[in-house]
Amino acid sequence: MLGERIKLARMEKGMTAKELAERSEVTPGYISQIERDLISPSLSVLMRIVEALEVPIVSLFSEEAKEEVTVTTKESRTTIKFPDNNMEYQFMTPYSRNKDICTQMEVLFFRLEPKTWGSAKVQIHEEAGECVYLLSGHLQYHIHDKIYDLKAGDCIYIPPCTPHQMFNPGETETTGIGIISPAVY
Repeated sequence: MLGERIKLARMEKGMTAKELAERSEVTPGYISQIERDLISPSLSVLMRIVEALEVPIVSLFSEEAKEEVTVTTKESRTTIKFPDNNMEYQFMTPYSRNKDICTQMEVLFFRLEPKTWGSAKVQIHEEAGECVYLLSGHLQYHIHDKIYDLKAGDCIYIPPCTPHQMFNPGETETTGIGIISPAVY
């Protein structure tokens, strides 16, 4: 299913598989295997693909949504878990590929296993602020040379263009709600 959506997004952009491969720094054969769902790309390759296609990553995992009142049931959330990332994300807000429909915010439920980093790389949302409310567990935000320590019930706001990393120093899974505005994924 992921491969089909990558192919559809590529075709909507009028891009050949070879062009996508060049822009994503992989071989055309690798793109072909991904598009035929024979293999799954790593997070780093997938991020290069969505950058080359100029589409939010969530567009490859969720159904098209209209700008209207939307109920997202727990069972219908789009869930993303990458093999080279320790986070599991569930998108609680809808996504639209239609550029005329502007999603004002993105709300994500996340899980982070004990004693793990959310990602090996520092995260930066250039044009979006991020707010996280911790539901359970323990979470540390590493921002510049400072560590912000959060426990269940705590909340943190991170302004746009602020490099940050998350770490769960605890012995139990951490869960939380993240809000990114405007939507970036």
